[in-house]
Amino acid sequence: MIVEYWNFIQYMKCKKYISSLLFLVLITNLNSQVIEKSKPISLFWGLIKIDKGADYVGQTWFDKWFRSREFSAPITFMPVEMRYGIGFTGKTSESSSFENLDNWIIYKDENVTPLEQKAENIVGAGFDIDVLMINIPHIIMNTSWMNLLTGFNYRSSSIFSPSSIPEDWKANSPISGNDIKFKPELKEYLITNNLQWQPFNKWYVNFKYGYGLATAKFYYDNDLEILNPSPSGSGTSMALGFGIRFIIDSGKLNRFSIGVDIRHSYTKINNISDQDNVFPVNRFDLSNYGIYLTLSTFYGGKVTTGDIAKRTFYRRDFITSKSQFIDFINQYPNHSNKYRALSYIDKCNEKIPYQIMDQGLFLDDKGNTKDALKKYLDAKSRIINKDTLLNKSLDFRINEIARNWMNSAELLLEKELYKDALSLVTNVASFSELGEKQINRFKSYVILGEGKKLQSILIIGKAMEKYSKALELNNELESKIKALHYQAGIQLVELANDVDEFDEIMLAVKSLEQAKTFSKSLGDRNEKLLKDLKVKLEKLDNYKINANIDREMSKARYLQAIARSPRLTIGMSLPLIKDLLGSPHEKIVNDIVDQSEQMWIYHLNNKQLHLSFKDFILFKIDEY
Repeated sequence: MIVEYWNFIQYMKCKKYISSLLFLVLITNLNSQVIEKSKPISLFWGLIKIDKGADYVGQTWFDKWFRSREFSAPITFMPVEMRYGIGFTGKTSESSSFENLDNWIIYKDENVTPLEQKAENIVGAGFDIDVLMINIPHIIMNTSWMNLLTGFNYRSSSIFSPSSIPEDWKANSPISGNDIKFKPELKEYLITNNLQWQPFNKWYVNFKYGYGLATAKFYYDNDLEILNPSPSGSGTSMALGFGIRFIIDSGKLNRFSIGVDIRHSYTKINNISDQDNVFPVNRFDLSNYGIYLTLSTFYGGKVTTGDIAKRTFYRRDFITSKSQFIDFINQYPNHSNKYRALSYIDKCNEKIPYQIMDQGLFLDDKGNTKDALKKYLDAKSRIINKDTLLNKSLDFRINEIARNWMNSAELLLEKELYKDALSLVTNVASFSELGEKQINRFKSYVILGEGKKLQSILIIGKAMEKYSKALELNNELESKIKALHYQAGIQLVELANDVDEFDEIMLAVKSLEQAKTFSKSLGDRNEKLLKDLKVKLEKLDNYKINANIDREMSKARYLQAIARSPRLTIGMSLPLIKDLLGSPHEKIVNDIVDQSEQMWIYHLNNKQLHLSFKDFILFKIDEY
């Protein structure tokens, strides 16, 4: 490992340009993997910002660099991109380092004096412009993660300090007496393709390739200060470029970028036009190397909700990420990477239960058990696969809360806070079998408490009903309820002399007998009271029997009256009516001395029949 590192250092010393580029990439990549939250790294005076605080857990380096903006909007159109820079063309006569480069002049005759060029004679400037570049792959295949723009390119270049041509080149020619310089000027017309790779939002790398036609003029008349139209040539040209662009967002639909390019072009001028026969050259090959400043405007390429969702995903906020991915799909239903967004949603669904459980554990540690339980139940409901480990973990936490709450309910029960205990158990029953199994037991205590309250205000009958219901739900209360019955008996003993209703006397007798069962003896006074109550009960019972008989007789009378009603008419005498209906239940006489005016009242099956007499003759019949 150490040896490899040392070799790498030595390589950087030998290759300064390459090492600088690799160092930039290495630093950028490493810092994007730092998990601790901190301020973003700023490079190139803030033009490049790398969020080293991003918690990109589990993201591969390939995804980070080559899919970092896979959900972004594509660059659809670039109206113009301009470049201007400096480079060198050809080679110097003294240089041997360029001997293997195919960028020199092929002469017609071996005896021709070669062109002599020095270093200052190969340096020049170039202006380069791309226009009407469109993203054809996006139009055809709806691609988004990589932008490939195709358009037209025009380039013009020339050298700053031309060299003088040899005298034999212009001998016996119209320009023999002129001060002629070798100053090649190229014009290139290319179809160009720009491949853009954008690992971060503020900058992107641009790869350029172009191919097309080129024209050239070679001689500059220093006396006339013009470029001679002859000789001239034409041929093919190829251009390669590599550079970086920094985005300046205008806030409008169009955006701008500035940057720098390293450019290489190779031009073959193999069609020479030499009317004056002053150019002893068959072919002219030019290689150009230069560095250019760039300025461009373009449309598209902005960050979408999908890009934000992806960063959120690798920061482990899967709930928010899922929501953002759904918004992205709704906003861009035809996005080329829609399937990738759907796959992230599936991953979110798998990981959300873990995230929610972590939230629950955090709340649990803070003592917020109620909200923690909600998180655990929510997490459990969101499990989409058979995750046994997660299920067991959640069940353990849920059951632990259930057990703690049941213990709290038992304490409330001991304090006779029956309703609070039942409320707590009912809550437990909504998520755990522990509560379901015990809910009837706690209900019985609530009903028992209601009975106690009724008994305390001497509503004994209702209290006994509550005790019976409680005993149906929980037979463990039998001993407690028997004790309460005994207590009720004692209470009724004190009230026994005052009761005169059949049900009350019956309850008093029952309670006294239960009290006798518990205490084995009531004492002489209470025994006599029990005996008296039984006699009173028997009398009331006989009264009820007689009352029932009387009701039946009244019913029979009523039926008989109904059967005889056609014979009951106005004008009948008092004795005749007595023969028909019998003696009245009530008789009202108007005058004690003179009894000729009377009213007889019959109670017939819950109805009353009023018969009015005057001079002992029936003159009015009323039924109520």
